[in-house]
Amino acid sequence: MTLFGAFNEVLTPDVLAKIASYEDEPAEKTTKAVEGLVHTVFGGLLKRTTTEIGVNQLFSQLQKSGYDGSLTTDLSAVLKDATLTHTVITNGNEAISRLLPAMKSSIAGMISSYAGIRNSSAISLLGLTAAVVLDVLGRQVKEKKLTADGLAASLFDQREAFINAVPEGLFPQLVEKVGIQQIVAGVAAPARSNAPSASIRPSATRPIPASTVSFEPEPDSGSDGSAGKWLIGLALLTALGVGGFFIYQNSIKNSDNPNEALSTEVPANSSDSAAADTVARSLAVPVDTSAARPVSASVTSATTATGVAVANPGATDATFNTALTTYLNDPVQPKGRIFGLTGVTFAPGSLTMTPASQGQVNELIAQLKARPTMQVQFQGYADDAPVGSGITNKALSFKRVNVLKQQLVTAGINYLRVDAIGLGTGVKVGELGKQPQRKINVKIISK
Repeated sequence: MTLFGAFNEVLTPDVLAKIASYEDEPAEKTTKAVEGLVHTVFGGLLKRTTTEIGVNQLFSQLQKSGYDGSLTTDLSAVLKDATLTHTVITNGNEAISRLLPAMKSSIAGMISSYAGIRNSSAISLLGLTAAVVLDVLGRQVKEKKLTADGLAASLFDQREAFINAVPEGLFPQLVEKVGIQQIVAGVAAPARSNAPSASIRPSATRPIPASTVSFEPEPDSGSDGSAGKWLIGLALLTALGVGGFFIYQNSIKNSDNPNEALSTEVPANSSDSAAADTVARSLAVPVDTSAARPVSASVTSATTATGVAVANPGATDATFNTALTTYLNDPVQPKGRIFGLTGVTFAPGSLTMTPASQGQVNELIAQLKARPTMQVQFQGYADDAPVGSGITNKALSFKRVNVLKQQLVTAGINYLRVDAIGLGTGVKVGELGKQPQRKINVKIISK
């Protein structure tokens, strides 16, 4: 049984009805909110376990707070007592504040809008749902005798089930709010706790005695020490001067040959990439070179994975580039325009970008490098998920746009300037006659 099956066993219609009564919200909206929160909390915990500190903190939270399955054994009985229910909600919200810091308000706002309930109800339901999710996880830890690493691995084992279970109407907002783009794309993995024992508190969380932290300079021990400091300072200034000279020379060389800089520049510590937050950098694993290897524009012909011959793979798309440049250079045009990346395609049912796609990708990279304030959002659609693979069109569309996003990040574009969402086929339930789509659009969020 998946974890989501376990959540469904706990959150029965009777339990959901009691929760709705407690919150004084309609039963249907409460059910929608709780289901959305289950996926949101789970997604947040997945992201947390991509760092060593996060793995240790989640495991420690389960141990210290007594989440071992006892709460969800008979949740219906707990909900009959308003005082007990309030305690569960309070403890759950405290856990969320520790595990997903500074995210409680944004999650509540998202769920309030998604389910149509009051914001106060969304915050209360977040605490209750978090407690349920943590208790189910704690029961697994207890029954399977999982270590911190085992818990993180078991969460990632549910990644595909998680992607397929998230309601389509919530999926884009959830991914954006929680920041799990690379997890959904399949390029992030659980970190290892490196803890010597589950009973030992990680050293990273131990408070540092105030006496060991000082912002005052230590007094000089004598003239020898002072002279030594002057020599060290002089050496550092010299090194900085030499480094600055080489950086200047390199920038002159790249400006003289912009095409060469575009095809070869993959800065490890560029000023554009360095601004990404710590979590984003910790998730920046190398892109799969088989799916996103740059193709030289000098190649004159090739055969794609679909067996269709293409001429000059990597060639530029003059129409796309001209239209995009004209739009970006016109200050009157508002932000938010969407352009179709018609030149970017994938082999059927795969994450392998066709060779002919590289030209348009390179054009977009050049535009982003020329405009430091420009931000974009990739919107992916797919209708060719392999039958019987367990991968939905929604998951496939999201993975594809993240392959594209990873190319831009590898080329030196700040991770935070590129958003990516997968929209599946683009056909919603109840829409008759609408054709499934297979394409990628780029929306200009900021010029």
